[in-house]
Amino acid sequence: MIKIINKENCTGCCACLNVCPNSSIIMVEDNEGFLYPAVDIKKCINCRLCEKACPLVSQNSLYLERLEAPVVYAAWNKDKKVLLQSTSGGVFSALAEKIFDDGGAVSGAIYTSDLKVVHILTDDPDKLKEIRGSKYLQSHINTLYKEIKDNLERKKIVLVAATPCQIAGLYYFLEKDYVNLFTCDFICRGVNSPKVFLKYINMLEKKYKSKISKIKFKDKSYGWHRFATKVIFSNGKQYLKDYHQDLFMRGYLRANCFLRPSCYKCQFKKIPRISDISLGDFWGIENIYPELDNDCGTSVVIINSPKGISLFEKINNKIFARQCKLSDVLCGNPALLHSVAECKKRKDFFRDLDNYHFDRLARKYFRNNFNNYLLNNLKTLISAFFRVFNFLGFSLSQWLSFIKINFFYKNIKKDEMNFIVPLSYSCLNISKKATIKLNADLIVGWHTIKNSRLETRLLVEDNAILIVNKEFEIYNGSDIRVVRNGILVLNGGFCNDGTQIYCAKKINIGEGCAIARDVIIRDCDAHVILDSKHQMAKEINIGKHVWIGTRSIILKGVTIGDGAIIAAGSVVTKDIPPKCLAAGVPAKVIRENVEWE
Repeated sequence: MIKIINKENCTGCCACLNVCPNSSIIMVEDNEGFLYPAVDIKKCINCRLCEKACPLVSQNSLYLERLEAPVVYAAWNKDKKVLLQSTSGGVFSALAEKIFDDGGAVSGAIYTSDLKVVHILTDDPDKLKEIRGSKYLQSHINTLYKEIKDNLERKKIVLVAATPCQIAGLYYFLEKDYVNLFTCDFICRGVNSPKVFLKYINMLEKKYKSKISKIKFKDKSYGWHRFATKVIFSNGKQYLKDYHQDLFMRGYLRANCFLRPSCYKCQFKKIPRISDISLGDFWGIENIYPELDNDCGTSVVIINSPKGISLFEKINNKIFARQCKLSDVLCGNPALLHSVAECKKRKDFFRDLDNYHFDRLARKYFRNNFNNYLLNNLKTLISAFFRVFNFLGFSLSQWLSFIKINFFYKNIKKDEMNFIVPLSYSCLNISKKATIKLNADLIVGWHTIKNSRLETRLLVEDNAILIVNKEFEIYNGSDIRVVRNGILVLNGGFCNDGTQIYCAKKINIGEGCAIARDVIIRDCDAHVILDSKHQMAKEINIGKHVWIGTRSIILKGVTIGDGAIIAAGSVVTKDIPPKCLAAGVPAKVIRENVEWE
């Protein structure tokens, strides 16, 4: 008989409810608004099927064919309307449409008329618009697993989209995989209390003096990166706040106040994933593959099984997809492998939930976080001023140039107090149609010799992208050009006097690189060779902690591994492995396993 002693050990997946042969289990809401199983002892026959079906309690092993290493893509739906209506890249919609086209059924979460979230199974394509989109609440499965099993036994194709723990509950209920079953989970940060959500809804309805007719989390009115909560009321009024301002999202994303207890120690944050396909937002893609970020939504697709591969291949005509590495995903999605920390005042929050309005709860439990956020920003601003002052000093002309570039160029995007710092004799030509992404400072025209008048040039043309992920220093006399459609990514380090970088496709310079004087790095040719096999430009990748010696030349299509050394005067035309010393024209490896500092 299932018995919940520690609430951390129950995900509310309802597998026990579905497997019980004589309906002796019901789901009961606790004081936090989460559902837990309760057993009617008079009805219970002690068959212990509920224990066998519980993913957290069961001792049964479950075989699912999974890939040793998942296949990862960045993707989005080619249908712009579907893309904008979706909360991420619209890949789930493409998967669901394929299942409907094949006569199958799709299971996902929808809002009820009273704004509760439940899971349904439907073969009606019109229901997709209700299933589509993040709900951020724990949905009630009820007896859905039974319905899914019935469809599977009748050989109907079924796609189930749910949290990882709900998918685990389904598999343990079924006790096997079905060839006609496709499962899709998402990168889950945790599910929120439905009771807290209804308290939040009640606050909005009182403020706007009207019932809510529609609510949408992660609305893209402000763009995908600055996603918002959009609420439409029956009286025609509208509420729209981004995730910094909306109280519910502030409590969820900053305070971690009202997640289900099991979410703080989730046992399903691992690789391989339990589902055939895992979906999520490809956060941080603008720093890794900026050409794949249009601020409309880019999905990460993690394919975990051969079945997942076969289904994904069937939607090629509906989506754009580019294969990536799992490590690219982990940078911006820590929730893939790690649970969030539990709020220290969580018990106090739920103690006050029944007594306070939601806005008062927010002032009491979220405000400190927000005040700290403002205080930290003030500290960051002061720190940034002194950091820039160390470079510019009291030079009025340099300060005016600094202000013009950093505060009047709308195409320069900054997440924090990061800047382009142009020193004396710097010539910057940045197109208004270019994109500059500053995750750290870019120092242009650093002088190794005091009072040097060598001109330092930075050109960023139309549709070009320059990304600075860690502080990078361009020494004086250098000439850096990112021409039309080129992408230059600087991950920290410096290039010495007289360096020339010409970027027409993509150049990625790794963290901690030391680029010596008069080095030339070019990812394209100056003229076209009249040959059908000739490629004008090829991507250059320079790894972490690479030392490129004086007057070396790095040519198109080259990858230089982490820790490598390129000797002075070398011409690199082919890949250099990590921790190798390469020299000559063309450069060849002359020593392996080198270390430098």
